[in-house]
Amino acid sequence: MTLPVTHPDAVFARLGDEALRRVLWAFYARATADEILGPVFTRKIGPFPRAGWPLHIARLEGFWRAVTGGPSAYRGQPGPAHADLGIDAPHFDRWLALWEETLREHLDPPEAEALLTLARRMRVNLERHAVAGKAQA
Repeated sequence: MTLPVTHPDAVFARLGDEALRRVLWAFYARATADEILGPVFTRKIGPFPRAGWPLHIARLEGFWRAVTGGPSAYRGQPGPAHADLGIDAPHFDRWLALWEETLREHLDPPEAEALLTLARRMRVNLERHAVAGKAQA
């Protein structure tokens, strides 16, 4: 399969694979150690950085490549994937806070702000699915 070429104006063109991978591993190291988010991730994926983490990070790389305009074969459904986690608004508040900290530590301000803006936008969909899933449980 041939992946589409990254448009030169896309966030991914400025970010690149290496920086994206570094941010994701740093974020999930932080999130799995967090008292609010850590138990959710450990229950679902296993102990960081082993268990299912390399595969999970690879999926997330594909997702973030796609949403930042890079080449990606990602075809998942992130909303429904959050439906059975038992999470709600405080989890998403913490996710965004840790995401912002990580982005600001590892990226230049324009790229950090772009990824933070995308995460804030996707929160609405993810939280909607998570809360609906929690209500059904």
